[in-house]
Amino acid sequence: MVFQDIARKLKDNINGYTYNVGDLLPTEIQLSQTYNVSRNTLRKALDILEKEGMIERKHGAGTYVRRKSFIAHVEHMNCLSEIAKNSGKEIVSQIMRFEVQGATHLISRELNITENEPVYYIKRLRIIDNKLAQLEETWLSVGRFPELTVSHMKKSKFSYIENECNVKIIGTFETFSPIFPTPEIASVLHISTKDPILKI
Repeated sequence: MVFQDIARKLKDNINGYTYNVGDLLPTEIQLSQTYNVSRNTLRKALDILEKEGMIERKHGAGTYVRRKSFIAHVEHMNCLSEIAKNSGKEIVSQIMRFEVQGATHLISRELNITENEPVYYIKRLRIIDNKLAQLEETWLSVGRFPELTVSHMKKSKFSYIENECNVKIIGTFETFSPIFPTPEIASVLHISTKDPILKI
């Protein structure tokens, strides 16, 4: 959707050198003109950034940059399974959802496929040494990985992709953002909605 594209562009500007923490963003009118969208569309984009804690709206004062996200390009990627294994810890993946759905505009763009093309949606809980460690959501192209099963996702998905599908993963871009969990996530991880977590 258009407002998601605008939100991404604003994030890029905030995470780059266009704005600093504490800076006042241009007015809604100015931003809507810059991105050639309606104010309603722009507000939806700003809503996303506000929910993620990147901006703060102050009535009568404007919209300020609250924080940036940390973005890293990792060339030598160690997945959680490898990290746990190298640390001598046991990792278990509990599959909460495994289904095929149509790719949304955002997902299709990230996976470089057409919108509504079939994708796997997998939600799994990662448990390290009997401690809840991570709630993970994954979208993978059905066309690219037609043989994917629940059994594969109970193990390392990166190992499956590289070793069984012969797809070489050369790196990844990761964004780290401290957030407070939603009631749903807090319930799954058995924590309070006031306990900060890291969104990757």
